[in-house]
Parts: sequence; structure tokens; C-alpha cells
Amino acid sequence: MRGALDWARDYAAQRGEPSAGEREGEPFASKEPSAGEREGEPLASKEPSAGEREGEPLARKELVLAFFGDAGRIAPLLDGTRHETVQAPRCLAVDDPLRETLRGDRPSSMRSAIMAVADGRADAVVSAGSTGALMALSRHLLGMLPGVRRPAVVKTLAGEQQEFRMLDLGANIGTQPVHLHQFARMGQVAATTVDRVADPTVALLNIGSEVNKGPAEVRAAARLVDADEHLRYVGFVEPDRLFRAGADIVVADGFAGNIALKSAEGAARMARFMLERELAEASPRLALAKALVGERLKRVQQAYNPQLYNGAVLLGLAGVVVKSHGGADREGFRSAVAQAHRALDSGLVGKLAAGI
Repeated sequence: MRGALDWARDYAAQRGEPSAGEREGEPFASKEPSAGEREGEPLASKEPSAGEREGEPLARKELVLAFFGDAGRIAPLLDGTRHETVQAPRCLAVDDPLRETLRGDRPSSMRSAIMAVADGRADAVVSAGSTGALMALSRHLLGMLPGVRRPAVVKTLAGEQQEFRMLDLGANIGTQPVHLHQFARMGQVAATTVDRVADPTVALLNIGSEVNKGPAEVRAAARLVDADEHLRYVGFVEPDRLFRAGADIVVADGFAGNIALKSAEGAARMARFMLERELAEASPRLALAKALVGERLKRVQQAYNPQLYNGAVLLGLAGVVVKSHGGADREGFRSAVAQAHRALDSGLVGKLAAGI
């Protein structure tokens, strides 16, 4: 769990503590921050500290990370810090039967971290493990909010005009119109509560902008959303206009949403690779150009950095659960923990329960 431990080390250094070391494959958790995991190993926290996406450190004094994994290997790396380890050395295996996993027949660091939230020993959990397993275990151990039909994965993304929230990003396949309608309601609550967006707009992801385009389920969902007086519906958005649509919330079923997200991430990585390759050439003219527009180039490179937007909240659960990307580095984990903190600090779960 290199990224998580790197981030914990940076945080400790900022607080004037000895830094936490790094070790690949080991999870981290926190007490008074959010719980999370990497490579199947979770980290937990009790009321994590706030951090900003622009790279500013999480700064609350009470932030404590609890790393779930092989305590014998992790503890020496955290020596001298306030962070803790919880012995849970087994990662959830890809081929672990779901029934045995839910029953607890196969212990795992992921299950242990979620149980810490269920028992009140942590306030949130951040995990970079399997999305399906995280969702299933969270539903089983934390439960769903009353009235919520399906949970949804929501993530904040950078658009041309503004940031926007997109859901669902993979929690569900084969959703019905009523589910998409409820996703829009949950997305609205998240936007107004966590991001303080006033009167957010809602769009549905579709293959065309015309009202007669797309699957019957999406068209039926559009009618439900449009008829909901609590929602400000602005119509369909096509994938090629996803980042310039100007909508505050974009709703999709989990299959389409996940494909759209991963395609965008792949395109961003390719754009960043091409930019870095072109700038790597050693020539006097290029060196002069870099000196003149260096800061602008850095901003362009950062715009293609998915780590700054890492962390997706699982909406609809009776607890704060954040899914981190499996390839997150220290900046990515900082962002994921910040997402957990914002959800806790804003009272997202309680407001979802009241709004749904």
C-alpha cells in the first residue's frame, strides 16, 4: 500500500512527527479519519482531517490512520506517529466466494475495516480493493439508508466550465428508470450538501441529445426526472460533451458510467504521455519555451492528473465508504481521504436519509 503509506508519511512530517515509512501491499487505517485499503487492504479513520484538491495537506490534529494488514510489517514504519495498525493480514482474494465473504468465513482486511465503521471504532472507510466486494460487504455490514433502492458510486470530475458529479460509476448493471431517478435525487443531495452547489442541474448520459434517442429505460428515466419538481433537469448529454455539458450532475447506469469514466481516464493518460514526450526533447529552443511558459505547462499537466480527483463515494449506504483507485499514489490517497472527510464534515449520510 505504497500510496497510502507515502501519504501518511507526508502528513506526519507536516505535523512535525517522524514520518511513516512505505511498504507495498500494506493497508492503512485511521482513528478519527476514514478507513481505507489498498491492494485489498483497508485503512480506517475516525473523522479524517480536511484537505484540498490543490495539494494542500490534510491538517486536523486529531487525524489518525489505522492500517489494516500485517501489523508486524507495518507498525515499525509508523513508529513515532499517532497512526495505528490493526492486525488483519489477509487480503480479500479475487476468487473468494461471495457467500463465504459475507458470512465472515473468509476474514480479510477489507471486512475488518468496514466492521470498524459498523462498530463505531472508525467514522469512514477508504478502500482501493474490488468495487464489487466493497459494495457487497458495505451493504451487508453497514446496511442501506431507508428508502434507497440501489447504492451508487459518485465521483467529482473536472469539466471545462465547472466541476461536476457523475453517478453511477459501476455499482449497478441493469438499472431501471426508478433507480436512475433516485440516483439523480442522491446526486442532488451530494452536490448541495458536500459541494454546496445551489440549485444544481441534472443531465442523463445518453447516445444522443434528442428526446427519442437511447434505450427505453433512459428515456423513461428522463420523464421521471423531468417531472420531479425538486430536480432541475437539463436533458441528455452525449459522451463527447460530457466534460463541456455544464451540468452539475450527470446520471448514468453503472455499466455506461464506468465505461465513460475509464475511457476518459485512458484518454487523459494518453494526452499527458504525449505532452510529456514532446517536452522531453533536449533542445535550446524547447528549453527557452519551457522557461517562458513553464507554469502554464505545469497546469496543463495537472489537468490531466487523475490523482487529484481520486476517490468515489458510495451513496445510499448507512455509513461513509470511499472507493479509491487501485493505482492511487500518495496524492491520490490524500484526495480519497479528503473525500471521506468532506462527506463526514457535511453530514452527507444523514442528509441523504432525510432527502430520500
